Amino acid sequence: MSSRYISNAVITGVVISLAVASNAAAATKRQDEQAKEILAQFEKTGESVYCLSLTAVRSTKAIDDHAMIIMAQGGKVYLSELHGRCIGLGREQRYIHDATTNKMCRGDTIRVVSNFGTPVGSCSFGNFEKLKEISQPE
Repeated sequence: MSSRYISNAVITGVVISLAVASNAAAATKRQDEQAKEILAQFEKTGESVYCLSLTAVRSTKAIDDHAMIIMAQGGKVYLSELHGRCIGLGREQRYIHDATTNKMCRGDTIRVVSNFGTPVGSCSFGNFEKLKEISQPE
């Protein structure tokens, strides 16, 4: 009888593990689709800068765990393809930028923070490539 109980417990554990994995895969797929939708609004210009002034940065939007869009003064938009995977950034949208100057620069470390304030992952900025918004046909 105890082997049957263990078998049921093991089966329950496997089912729960598969459900969690399935939910994680679905969340990743949604993030990938959202990233594609966001990037489809822009085209890369080939122009990139090493640093952005923090006073010029208006907002940031992590499109996934690998890239971030930065909105700056004057309607300028930049893409930073992050060095390393910033685990949880696309989901959490919260990070700490370890700035040593009043700039956001290539190589600066960012640490992802969960909604509980717990560090989740870290990575660093890549170059900041200027993006051009694709005009929609009327």
